[in-house]
Amino acid sequence: MGETPTTARCRCCRHKLADPVSLAYGIGPDCRERLGITRRRRLRLSRVRPGGDCEGQTNLLEETT
Repeated sequence: MGETPTTARCRCCRHKLADPVSLAYGIGPDCRERLGITRRRRLRLSRVRPGGDCEGQTNLLEETT
C-alpha cells in the first residue's frame, strides 16, 4: 500500500488539496505538472490458465544445476 498523507495539503506548496487524485499523490495538480509527474495507467495483464505456461516463460523457483 502507498503512503497516505495525514493532512490534505500539498507536500510541495502546502496548499489545500481537494480532488481524489491529488489526495492520493499528496501533491496538487500544479505542483505535479511542474515536477513532471504524470498519472500512471493501470497495467492490463492477460490471463494464463492455472498450471499453464507462456511461451518463453522461465520458472524462477526451479533449481538449476
